[in-house]
Amino acid sequence: MIRWAAKTDVGKKREHNEDNLLSLPDAGVFIVADGVGGRAAGEVASASCVATFEERAPELSAELGRFAADRSGERRNAVLAALDFTCQLATRRIFEQAEAEERKGMTTTLVVVLIGGGAAFVGHVGDSRAYLFRDGEVRQLTEDHSMVNELVRSGKMTWAEARASRHRHVITRAIGLYPTVQPSLGSFDLLPGDRLLLCSDGLSDVVAPERMLQIVSAWEPGGATDQLVQAALDRGGPDNITVQLIEPLGSPRTDEAVVRARTLEHLFLFEDMPYAARLQVARIMVEHWFSPGDVLVSEGEMGDSMYVVTEGEVAVTAGGVTLARLHQNEHFGELTLTDRLPRSATVAAVTFGSAVSISADALRDFCMMEPGLGNQLLWKLLQVLGHRLRAANARLVGDETQELEPLDE
Repeated sequence: MIRWAAKTDVGKKREHNEDNLLSLPDAGVFIVADGVGGRAAGEVASASCVATFEERAPELSAELGRFAADRSGERRNAVLAALDFTCQLATRRIFEQAEAEERKGMTTTLVVVLIGGGAAFVGHVGDSRAYLFRDGEVRQLTEDHSMVNELVRSGKMTWAEARASRHRHVITRAIGLYPTVQPSLGSFDLLPGDRLLLCSDGLSDVVAPERMLQIVSAWEPGGATDQLVQAALDRGGPDNITVQLIEPLGSPRTDEAVVRARTLEHLFLFEDMPYAARLQVARIMVEHWFSPGDVLVSEGEMGDSMYVVTEGEVAVTAGGVTLARLHQNEHFGELTLTDRLPRSATVAAVTFGSAVSISADALRDFCMMEPGLGNQLLWKLLQVLGHRLRAANARLVGDETQELEPLDE
Protein backbone atom coordinates (compact mmCIF):
# COMPACT_ATOMS: atom_id res chain seq x y z
CA MET A 1 0.00 0.00 0.00
CA ILE A 2 1.28 3.44 -0.94
CA ARG A 3 1.19 6.18 1.69
CA TRP A 4 1.20 9.69 0.31
CA ALA A 5 0.23 13.31 0.90
CA ALA A 6 0.10 16.36 -1.36
CA LYS A 7 -0.36 20.10 -0.95
CA THR A 8 -0.26 23.19 -3.12
CA ASP A 9 -0.15 26.88 -2.14
CA VAL A 10 -0.25 30.08 -4.18
CA GLY A 11 2.69 31.52 -2.20
CA LYS A 12 3.11 35.13 -1.08
CA LYS A 13 3.94 36.91 -4.32
CA ARG A 14 1.69 35.44 -7.03
CA GLU A 15 -1.94 36.37 -7.61
CA HIS A 16 -3.03 32.92 -8.76
CA ASN A 17 -1.74 29.37 -8.72
CA GLU A 18 -0.45 27.96 -12.03
CA ASP A 19 0.62 24.66 -10.44
CA ASN A 20 -1.43 21.48 -10.73
CA LEU A 21 -0.97 18.02 -9.27
CA LEU A 22 -2.38 14.53 -9.66
CA SER A 23 -2.36 11.75 -7.06
CA LEU A 24 -3.69 8.33 -8.10
CA PRO A 25 -2.22 5.89 -5.57
CA ASP A 26 -4.34 2.96 -6.78
CA ALA A 27 -2.91 3.40 -10.28
CA GLY A 28 0.57 4.31 -9.01
CA VAL A 29 0.58 7.68 -10.83
CA PHE A 30 1.78 10.91 -9.20
CA ILE A 31 2.40 14.25 -10.97
CA VAL A 32 3.39 17.84 -10.32
CA ALA A 33 3.05 20.33 -13.19
CA ASP A 34 4.08 23.99 -12.98
CA GLY A 35 2.41 26.14 -15.64
CA VAL A 36 4.57 28.61 -17.56
CA GLY A 37 3.35 31.63 -19.42
CA GLY A 38 1.58 34.02 -17.06
CA ARG A 39 -0.88 35.80 -19.32
CA ALA A 40 -0.46 32.94 -21.75
CA ALA A 41 -2.41 30.82 -19.26
CA GLY A 42 0.17 28.54 -17.70
CA GLU A 43 -2.48 27.13 -15.38
CA VAL A 44 -4.40 25.92 -18.45
CA ALA A 45 -1.31 24.11 -19.69
CA SER A 46 -0.60 22.42 -16.35
CA ALA A 47 -4.26 21.41 -15.99
CA SER A 48 -4.27 19.96 -19.52
CA CYS A 49 -1.09 18.00 -18.80
CA VAL A 50 -2.56 16.55 -15.62
CA ALA A 51 -5.80 15.70 -17.43
CA THR A 52 -3.89 13.80 -20.11
CA PHE A 53 -2.10 11.68 -17.52
CA GLU A 54 -5.36 11.06 -15.68
CA GLU A 55 -6.94 9.90 -18.94
CA ARG A 56 -3.98 7.61 -19.61
CA ALA A 57 -3.74 6.32 -16.03
CA PRO A 58 -5.46 2.97 -16.76
CA GLU A 59 -2.96 2.18 -19.53
CA LEU A 60 -0.01 3.27 -17.38
CA SER A 61 -1.29 1.19 -14.48
CA ALA A 62 -1.71 -1.82 -16.77
CA GLU A 63 1.91 -1.53 -17.89
CA LEU A 64 2.99 -1.34 -14.24
CA GLY A 65 0.98 -4.51 -13.59
CA ARG A 66 2.69 -6.33 -16.44
CA PHE A 67 6.06 -5.24 -15.10
CA ALA A 68 5.15 -6.47 -11.60
CA ALA A 69 4.36 -9.90 -13.08
CA ASP A 70 7.53 -10.00 -15.18
CA ARG A 71 10.32 -7.75 -13.91
CA SER A 72 12.38 -8.11 -17.08
CA GLY A 73 14.28 -5.38 -18.87
CA GLU A 74 11.76 -5.54 -21.71
CA ARG A 75 8.84 -4.91 -19.39
CA ARG A 76 10.73 -2.13 -17.59
CA ASN A 77 11.36 -0.43 -20.94
CA ALA A 78 7.69 -0.90 -21.87
CA VAL A 79 6.67 1.17 -18.85
CA LEU A 80 9.14 3.89 -19.83
CA ALA A 81 7.81 3.80 -23.41
CA ALA A 82 4.25 4.24 -22.12
CA LEU A 83 5.42 7.15 -20.00
CA ASP A 84 7.13 8.75 -22.99
CA PHE A 85 4.00 8.26 -25.13
CA THR A 86 1.89 10.08 -22.54
CA CYS A 87 4.36 12.96 -22.43
CA GLN A 88 4.16 13.23 -26.23
CA LEU A 89 0.37 13.20 -26.13
CA ALA A 90 0.29 15.94 -23.49
CA THR A 91 2.74 18.20 -25.29
CA ARG A 92 0.94 17.83 -28.63
CA ARG A 93 -2.42 18.69 -27.10
CA ILE A 94 -1.11 21.78 -25.31
CA PHE A 95 0.81 22.98 -28.37
CA GLU A 96 -2.26 22.62 -30.58
CA GLN A 97 -4.48 24.36 -28.02
CA ALA A 98 -2.01 27.26 -27.72
CA GLU A 99 -1.90 27.61 -31.50
CA ALA A 100 -5.70 27.53 -31.81
CA GLU A 101 -6.26 30.06 -29.01
CA GLU A 102 -3.29 32.30 -29.93
CA ARG A 103 -1.65 31.71 -26.56
CA LYS A 104 1.95 31.35 -27.69
CA GLY A 105 4.13 30.34 -24.75
CA MET A 106 1.42 28.42 -22.91
CA THR A 107 3.53 25.56 -21.54
CA THR A 108 4.17 23.61 -18.37
CA THR A 109 6.91 21.76 -16.59
CA LEU A 110 6.27 18.17 -15.55
CA VAL A 111 7.65 15.73 -13.04
CA VAL A 112 5.91 12.36 -12.84
CA VAL A 113 6.59 9.14 -10.98
CA LEU A 114 4.94 5.79 -11.68
CA ILE A 115 5.16 3.24 -8.87
CA GLY A 116 4.58 -0.48 -9.25
CA GLY A 117 6.29 -3.84 -8.94
CA GLY A 118 8.73 -2.48 -6.37
CA ALA A 119 10.14 0.10 -8.78
CA ALA A 120 9.77 3.80 -9.48
CA PHE A 121 9.70 5.20 -13.03
CA VAL A 122 10.55 8.89 -13.20
CA GLY A 123 9.95 11.33 -16.04
CA HIS A 124 10.49 15.05 -16.12
CA VAL A 125 10.53 18.05 -18.41
CA GLY A 126 11.61 21.51 -17.20
CA ASP A 127 12.70 22.42 -13.68
CA SER A 128 10.16 20.75 -11.40
CA ARG A 129 12.03 18.10 -9.42
CA ALA A 130 11.95 14.67 -7.83
CA TYR A 131 14.01 13.70 -4.79
CA LEU A 132 14.72 10.33 -3.18
CA PHE A 133 15.15 10.08 0.60
CA ARG A 134 17.03 6.89 1.50
CA ASP A 135 19.11 5.81 4.49
CA GLY A 136 19.26 9.31 5.96
CA GLU A 137 20.40 10.91 2.69
CA VAL A 138 18.69 12.88 -0.06
CA ARG A 139 19.36 12.37 -3.77
CA GLN A 140 18.04 14.57 -6.56
CA LEU A 141 16.47 12.29 -9.17
CA THR A 142 16.07 14.92 -11.90
CA GLU A 143 18.35 17.47 -13.50
CA ASP A 144 16.75 20.78 -14.43
CA HIS A 145 16.23 21.45 -18.11
CA SER A 146 17.28 25.07 -17.67
CA MET A 147 19.70 27.55 -19.17
CA VAL A 148 21.76 27.92 -16.00
CA ASN A 149 21.98 24.18 -15.43
CA GLU A 150 23.37 23.71 -18.94
CA LEU A 151 25.94 26.44 -18.22
CA VAL A 152 26.92 24.78 -14.95
CA ARG A 153 27.28 21.38 -16.63
CA SER A 154 29.51 22.90 -19.32
CA GLY A 155 31.69 24.58 -16.69
CA LYS A 156 30.75 28.12 -17.74
CA MET A 157 28.95 28.98 -14.50
CA THR A 158 29.22 27.95 -10.86
CA TRP A 159 26.25 26.82 -8.76
CA ALA A 160 26.54 30.01 -6.71
CA GLU A 161 26.35 32.10 -9.88
CA ALA A 162 23.43 30.00 -11.14
CA ARG A 163 21.39 30.58 -7.98
CA ALA A 164 21.91 34.35 -8.28
CA SER A 165 21.37 34.56 -12.05
CA ARG A 166 18.34 36.46 -13.34
CA HIS A 167 18.06 33.72 -15.98
CA ARG A 168 17.72 30.87 -13.47
CA HIS A 169 14.04 30.33 -14.37
CA VAL A 170 14.61 30.12 -18.13
CA ILE A 171 13.86 26.51 -19.02
CA THR A 172 15.10 24.77 -22.15
CA ARG A 173 12.39 22.09 -22.37
CA ALA A 174 8.67 22.33 -21.60
CA ILE A 175 5.48 20.40 -22.24
CA GLY A 176 3.63 22.24 -25.03
CA LEU A 177 6.55 24.29 -26.33
CA TYR A 178 6.71 22.16 -29.49
CA PRO A 179 4.51 19.35 -30.88
CA THR A 180 7.03 16.84 -29.53
CA VAL A 181 9.19 16.84 -26.42
CA GLN A 182 12.20 14.96 -25.10
CA PRO A 183 11.51 13.96 -21.49
CA SER A 184 14.28 12.62 -19.29
CA LEU A 185 13.27 9.14 -18.20
CA GLY A 186 14.72 6.66 -15.74
CA SER A 187 13.81 3.94 -13.28
CA PHE A 188 15.17 2.38 -10.12
CA ASP A 189 14.20 -0.26 -7.59
CA LEU A 190 12.64 0.86 -4.34
CA LEU A 191 14.06 -0.21 -0.99
CA PRO A 192 12.18 -0.42 2.32
CA GLY A 193 11.94 3.02 3.90
CA ASP A 194 12.33 5.01 0.67
CA ARG A 195 10.37 8.23 0.29
CA LEU A 196 9.90 10.22 -2.91
CA LEU A 197 9.24 13.94 -3.13
CA LEU A 198 7.86 15.69 -6.21
CA CYS A 199 7.83 19.49 -6.13
CA SER A 200 7.64 22.64 -8.20
CA ASP A 201 10.46 25.17 -8.07
CA GLY A 202 8.46 27.16 -5.54
CA LEU A 203 9.90 24.71 -3.01
CA SER A 204 13.26 23.74 -4.51
CA ASP A 205 14.35 27.32 -5.22
CA VAL A 206 14.11 28.40 -1.60
CA VAL A 207 14.38 25.29 0.60
CA ALA A 208 17.71 23.46 0.57
CA PRO A 209 17.73 19.66 0.14
CA GLU A 210 19.28 19.31 3.59
CA ARG A 211 16.30 21.11 5.14
CA MET A 212 13.92 18.93 3.11
CA LEU A 213 15.68 15.87 4.55
CA GLN A 214 15.23 17.13 8.10
CA ILE A 215 11.51 17.65 7.57
CA VAL A 216 10.85 14.41 5.70
CA SER A 217 12.78 12.43 8.32
CA ALA A 218 10.84 13.94 11.22
CA TRP A 219 7.24 13.82 9.97
CA GLU A 220 4.72 11.45 8.48
CA PRO A 221 3.71 12.29 4.88
CA GLY A 222 0.81 14.57 5.81
CA GLY A 223 2.75 16.57 8.35
CA ALA A 224 5.83 16.67 6.15
CA THR A 225 3.98 18.22 3.20
CA ASP A 226 2.56 20.91 5.51
CA GLN A 227 6.01 21.62 6.93
CA LEU A 228 7.66 21.73 3.50
CA VAL A 229 5.15 24.28 2.21
CA GLN A 230 5.52 26.31 5.38
CA ALA A 231 9.31 26.28 5.02
CA ALA A 232 8.95 27.79 1.53
CA LEU A 233 6.51 30.41 2.84
CA ASP A 234 8.89 31.27 5.68
CA ARG A 235 11.52 32.04 3.03
CA GLY A 236 9.27 34.52 1.27
CA GLY A 237 7.07 32.20 -0.82
CA PRO A 238 8.11 33.94 -4.07
CA ASP A 239 6.35 31.39 -6.29
CA ASN A 240 3.55 28.84 -6.25
CA ILE A 241 4.49 25.88 -4.05
CA THR A 242 3.41 22.31 -4.78
CA VAL A 243 4.68 19.15 -3.08
CA GLN A 244 3.85 15.46 -3.14
CA LEU A 245 5.47 13.06 -0.68
CA ILE A 246 5.13 9.36 -1.47
CA GLU A 247 6.06 6.40 0.73
CA PRO A 248 5.86 3.29 -1.48
CA LEU A 249 6.46 -0.35 -0.75
CA GLY A 250 9.96 -1.67 -1.37
CA SER A 251 10.92 -4.16 -4.06
CA PRO A 252 9.60 -7.72 -3.60
CA ARG A 253 13.14 -8.84 -4.49
CA THR A 254 15.10 -6.90 -1.92
CA ASP A 255 18.43 -8.62 -2.60
CA GLU A 256 18.29 -7.82 -6.30
CA ALA A 257 17.15 -4.28 -5.55
CA VAL A 258 20.14 -3.75 -3.25
CA VAL A 259 22.49 -4.93 -6.01
CA ARG A 260 20.93 -2.48 -8.49
CA ALA A 261 21.15 0.34 -5.96
CA ARG A 262 24.80 -0.48 -5.34
CA THR A 263 25.42 -0.46 -9.09
CA LEU A 264 24.04 3.06 -9.41
CA GLU A 265 26.22 4.19 -6.51
CA HIS A 266 29.54 2.56 -7.40
CA LEU A 267 29.74 1.59 -11.08
CA PHE A 268 32.88 3.12 -12.61
CA LEU A 269 30.91 4.40 -15.61
CA PHE A 270 28.95 6.65 -13.25
CA GLU A 271 31.92 8.37 -11.62
CA ASP A 272 31.40 12.16 -11.58
CA MET A 273 27.79 11.78 -12.76
CA PRO A 274 24.93 13.13 -10.60
CA TYR A 275 22.38 10.58 -9.46
CA ALA A 276 19.79 11.87 -11.93
CA ALA A 277 22.14 11.21 -14.85
CA ARG A 278 22.84 7.70 -13.56
CA LEU A 279 19.15 6.84 -13.75
CA GLN A 280 19.10 7.81 -17.42
CA VAL A 281 22.23 5.84 -18.29
CA ALA A 282 20.85 2.84 -16.39
CA ARG A 283 18.06 2.67 -19.00
CA ILE A 284 20.46 1.20 -21.56
CA MET A 285 21.95 -1.37 -19.19
CA VAL A 286 20.76 -4.99 -19.29
CA GLU A 287 21.06 -7.10 -16.14
CA HIS A 288 22.33 -10.67 -16.15
CA TRP A 289 22.12 -13.04 -13.16
CA PHE A 290 24.46 -16.02 -13.29
CA SER A 291 25.28 -19.29 -11.51
CA PRO A 292 28.63 -21.13 -11.37
CA GLY A 293 29.51 -22.44 -14.81
CA ASP A 294 27.23 -20.11 -16.76
CA VAL A 295 28.95 -18.70 -19.87
CA LEU A 296 28.48 -14.95 -20.41
CA VAL A 297 30.43 -14.73 -23.69
CA SER A 298 32.19 -17.42 -25.77
CA GLU A 299 35.48 -17.26 -27.62
CA GLY A 300 34.90 -16.84 -31.35
CA GLU A 301 31.29 -15.62 -31.16
CA MET A 302 30.34 -12.24 -32.56
CA GLY A 303 29.86 -9.60 -29.89
CA ASP A 304 28.44 -6.11 -29.64
CA SER A 305 28.24 -5.55 -25.85
CA MET A 306 30.53 -4.68 -22.97
CA TYR A 307 29.93 -6.16 -19.51
CA VAL A 308 30.57 -5.01 -15.95
CA VAL A 309 30.55 -7.48 -13.06
CA THR A 310 28.28 -6.13 -10.31
CA GLU A 311 28.46 -9.07 -7.94
CA GLY A 312 30.36 -12.37 -7.77
CA GLU A 313 33.35 -13.62 -9.80
CA VAL A 314 33.93 -14.63 -13.42
CA ALA A 315 36.90 -16.25 -15.15
CA VAL A 316 38.39 -15.13 -18.48
CA THR A 317 39.91 -17.97 -20.55
CA ALA A 318 41.35 -18.28 -24.05
CA GLY A 319 42.44 -21.54 -25.64
CA GLY A 320 41.77 -23.29 -22.36
CA VAL A 321 44.17 -21.00 -20.44
CA THR A 322 42.83 -18.81 -17.64
CA LEU A 323 43.87 -15.22 -18.25
CA ALA A 324 42.17 -13.48 -15.32
CA ARG A 325 39.43 -13.53 -12.73
CA LEU A 326 37.19 -10.49 -12.55
CA HIS A 327 35.18 -9.23 -9.59
CA GLN A 328 32.77 -6.42 -8.71
CA ASN A 329 33.13 -3.30 -10.89
CA GLU A 330 35.61 -4.96 -13.27
CA HIS A 331 34.69 -5.07 -16.93
CA PHE A 332 35.29 -6.73 -20.26
CA GLY A 333 34.25 -6.50 -23.91
CA GLU A 334 34.69 -2.75 -24.43
CA LEU A 335 36.22 -3.10 -27.90
CA THR A 336 33.11 -4.84 -29.24
CA LEU A 337 31.30 -1.51 -28.88
CA THR A 338 33.37 -0.29 -31.84
CA ASP A 339 34.48 -3.23 -33.98
CA ARG A 340 31.87 -6.03 -33.52
CA LEU A 341 34.57 -8.65 -34.16
CA PRO A 342 34.57 -12.19 -32.76
CA ARG A 343 35.30 -12.52 -29.04
CA SER A 344 38.92 -13.36 -28.24
CA ALA A 345 38.11 -15.11 -24.95
CA THR A 346 35.42 -16.93 -23.01
CA VAL A 347 34.01 -15.48 -19.81
CA ALA A 348 32.24 -17.87 -17.44
CA ALA A 349 30.85 -17.52 -13.92
CA VAL A 350 32.86 -18.92 -11.02
CA THR A 351 30.30 -18.02 -8.35
CA PHE A 352 26.71 -16.86 -8.16
CA GLY A 353 26.48 -13.21 -9.11
CA SER A 354 25.35 -10.61 -11.60
CA ALA A 355 26.58 -8.34 -14.37
CA VAL A 356 25.23 -5.53 -16.51
CA SER A 357 25.82 -5.08 -20.23
CA ILE A 358 25.59 -2.18 -22.68
CA SER A 359 25.22 -2.88 -26.40
CA ALA A 360 26.69 -0.78 -29.17
CA ASP A 361 23.24 0.02 -30.60
CA ALA A 362 21.88 1.11 -27.21
CA LEU A 363 24.93 3.30 -26.59
CA ARG A 364 24.64 4.95 -30.01
CA ASP A 365 20.92 5.66 -29.57
CA PHE A 366 21.52 7.08 -26.10
CA CYS A 367 24.26 9.42 -27.35
CA MET A 368 21.89 10.74 -30.02
CA MET A 369 19.07 11.31 -27.52
CA GLU A 370 21.19 12.75 -24.69
CA PRO A 371 24.40 14.11 -26.28
CA GLY A 372 25.65 15.75 -23.08
CA LEU A 373 25.43 12.59 -20.99
CA GLY A 374 26.48 10.50 -23.95
CA ASN A 375 29.72 12.46 -24.24
CA GLN A 376 30.42 11.87 -20.55
CA LEU A 377 29.87 8.16 -20.99
CA LEU A 378 32.00 7.96 -24.13
CA TRP A 379 34.81 9.85 -22.43
CA LYS A 380 34.78 7.38 -19.54
CA LEU A 381 34.91 4.46 -21.99
CA LEU A 382 37.75 6.16 -23.89
CA GLN A 383 39.71 6.37 -20.65
CA VAL A 384 39.12 2.66 -20.06
CA LEU A 385 40.27 1.75 -23.57
CA GLY A 386 43.30 4.00 -23.18
CA HIS A 387 44.26 2.17 -20.00
CA ARG A 388 43.85 -1.19 -21.73
CA LEU A 389 46.00 0.02 -24.65
CA ARG A 390 48.75 1.12 -22.29
CA ALA A 391 48.58 -2.27 -20.58
CA ALA A 392 48.92 -4.06 -23.92
CA ASN A 393 51.83 -1.84 -24.88
CA ALA A 394 53.53 -2.59 -21.58
CA ARG A 395 53.26 -6.30 -22.31
CA LEU A 396 54.89 -5.82 -25.69
CA VAL A 397 57.85 -3.91 -24.31
CA GLY A 398 58.11 -6.17 -21.28
CA ASP A 399 57.51 -3.39 -18.75
CA GLU A 400 56.57 -5.26 -15.59
CA THR A 401 56.58 -2.13 -13.43
CA GLN A 402 52.99 -1.39 -14.37
CA GLU A 403 49.96 -3.24 -13.09
CA LEU A 404 48.62 -5.09 -16.10
CA GLU A 405 45.05 -6.10 -16.89
CA PRO A 406 43.90 -8.81 -19.29
CA LEU A 407 43.36 -7.71 -22.85
CA ASP A 408 39.81 -7.00 -23.89
CA GLU A 409 38.07 -10.08 -25.19
